[in-house]
Amino acid sequence: MKDIFKEWVPEWLIKIILFSGLMPSMVLFFLPGANINVTAGYYGCQPSDVQLLIALFYAGFVGFYILERRFFEFFSAKQYYIIFNIVQIVNCILMYSVKSVEWIFFLRFFQGMIFASAVNLSISMIFSRLKSERAKELSYSIFFCLLLCSSPFNTFVTADFIDSFNFDEIYFYAAISFVPGLLMVLLTMKPNRHKRPYPLFSLDWASFILYSLLMISVGYMMIYGQEVYWFYDNKMLYALLLAIAVTIVFVIRQFGLKRVYLHLDIFKSRNMLLGMMVLYMMYIERFSLTIANQYFSQVLNLDPLNLSYIQWFNILGIVLGVTISFYWISAQRSVKWLWSFGYCSLLLFHQIMFFSFESDGNDYYFYVPLIIHGIGVGLIMVPTILFVISSVKTKFGASAAAVCLAVRYLGYISSIGLQNFFKLFETSQHQVAFSDNLGKNNPILLQYLNKATSEVAENGLTYKEHAASLKLIAQRVRNESFIRYAMDYYELMSIISICLLLLILLSPSLKTMYKKLKTNLVSPA
Repeated sequence: MKDIFKEWVPEWLIKIILFSGLMPSMVLFFLPGANINVTAGYYGCQPSDVQLLIALFYAGFVGFYILERRFFEFFSAKQYYIIFNIVQIVNCILMYSVKSVEWIFFLRFFQGMIFASAVNLSISMIFSRLKSERAKELSYSIFFCLLLCSSPFNTFVTADFIDSFNFDEIYFYAAISFVPGLLMVLLTMKPNRHKRPYPLFSLDWASFILYSLLMISVGYMMIYGQEVYWFYDNKMLYALLLAIAVTIVFVIRQFGLKRVYLHLDIFKSRNMLLGMMVLYMMYIERFSLTIANQYFSQVLNLDPLNLSYIQWFNILGIVLGVTISFYWISAQRSVKWLWSFGYCSLLLFHQIMFFSFESDGNDYYFYVPLIIHGIGVGLIMVPTILFVISSVKTKFGASAAAVCLAVRYLGYISSIGLQNFFKLFETSQHQVAFSDNLGKNNPILLQYLNKATSEVAENGLTYKEHAASLKLIAQRVRNESFIRYAMDYYELMSIISICLLLLILLSPSLKTMYKKLKTNLVSPA
């Protein structure tokens, strides 16, 4: 694929072009979650619906990842770039125009499908430009570093936009962001094919639909389950039955197909199952950072702009972690110790935060923990994916990569399910416990009430200052309940880290990944 650029194009411009089609799509990934309250307010929906918007994008990416390879093999690189950039621009314009959240659900799923195209083409072209023997590790390190940074970077990029413009205008500017990359592709790339086109016949749309329905139904249950008390609600029961039914049909279908959508033989590998568990748990712990961000905004009262600034410390940690993991893999050292260092970092982050959750504090106390969290995630991500892919036969490499993507999706929605459980169940229990101790005969409450009343009066409110002080106490109870919920959740994350560390340390050397890494296909080219 190196000869698809025209002779006059410098190498630095080629690198810009390679990322120009990928970065805007990455920003779209977590865009609705940049400010959940603003998104929910604009569409007139619940915060859980905003979580579903992100999950649907992810589900589209997961479901279409395997089928997309056929389109990659049919179109030339330039033609493919032009097609999915134009489709993404049209999609963003529709997102800008449509106000109904039901239609936005569909458009977000379709955005995820287009993102799969951008990912595979960009990774393949990055890989083809690298001359190093470790080009495969380097290209995946670059991509997954960008992917891990996308959520905190997205918060930084969109915070000022959301405060300055109407929410729908963000999608208009997102559409414009695809135009420079599209123009550069039109001017600098040749229409050469990277290989002989593989005809688009016998596309397994049925397996794609079944696989996507499975991802969507599981995501729906995780997002809305605790809110409706799980299977007391008929919709949850229907989602569970749908997930079971499509799983059974999908598995039976794979055994009957000549060209399978997903090779199920990969699950016979013990190393792969271990790698999947490590990756799944890491993704649950990765998104525990959401609770820390909620603490910064709800308890420490950081505005979205200042909250976006401190995300750079997490990005710094991710870059450091991915860089260390790349050099570790290049030296062909055992992935066992890389996993151990990564989970030690995540354990340290959760313990520091556990003992730092207080009603008052300064944001600069949390710069180092954010860096530590980023290092832990960066150390685990790329080595685990490469380990899983190298644990199976060469012909199963694409299926293993697809399963890694599904595991990451399941880890993400599981973190949402866990957080919703702790937030809705644990928080209410803590709030009840606090309220039980706030009786009229409690001398501490009376002392605090008198103090709050005096402070309110001193600050100029001389009318119904007693009622105002009661509201301050109610807000303090809500904050304390949130802090207890955050501590409970981070205590669970610490236990998970310890269990994973024990499992990893009791495992063998896990050095077999380097033998198959050169032959296994982790991208279509």
